[in-house]
Amino acid sequence: MFTIAHRLRAPSQPASRVVSTALRLVLGAVWLAAGLLKINDPDGMLRSVRAFRILPESLVQPVAYGVPFLEIALGVLLVLGLAVRVSAVVSALMFATYIAAIASAAARGLRIDCGCFSSGGDLGADAPTHYTSELVRDSLLLLVALVLVWRPTGYLAVDRLLDRPVDLDTSHDPNQDESALDDPSQDDPSQGDPRLGDASLDEAGSGDGATSTADHRRSDVDGFESLKK
Repeated sequence: MFTIAHRLRAPSQPASRVVSTALRLVLGAVWLAAGLLKINDPDGMLRSVRAFRILPESLVQPVAYGVPFLEIALGVLLVLGLAVRVSAVVSALMFATYIAAIASAAARGLRIDCGCFSSGGDLGADAPTHYTSELVRDSLLLLVALVLVWRPTGYLAVDRLLDRPVDLDTSHDPNQDESALDDPSQDDPSQGDPRLGDASLDEAGSGDGATSTADHRRSDVDGFESLKK
């Protein structure tokens, strides 16, 4: 039981990254297509936003002109794999807003085209609505965005390059240099090795002994010379 739960929480990295990459590119392509189609038809975007009859007239034009640029920006970020989680969060909020707006229009009995990928606005009396297909499509895209919020890491992404750890050479410890400067034993070899200290003491002792022997010999010679005289 624990193994199954662990696998659900942590799927295999290669498989999850492949799925994340595919979903990210699909969602990025959707945003780019939607934004480019809308930005080429600003009048149609104005009709689409006004047809929902939700926003006050003072906000219709800013929203109509601003949404296409936001969608293109999200598409570029997702295709490049830059700030994927943030882009996915914004995408999920936008799809939730689109779903709420379409459901509101259907509940109020409006006959409009959402204008998600075409020129929207009010429909004629004989033109059919596509609320069901639009709600299903945006719900699937919302699910894709939520999956990317959960698993943003994938291949072919700028985020992977930015998150790559920097290799630092830790084999050289600068504290060793400081301790070497502070340790006087580095300047005096006898301080670092006790055997060297004993050897230096032995050498000093032998030198003192040789000096005292020479002094005794000189005193004996002087005594002998005095007896001859």
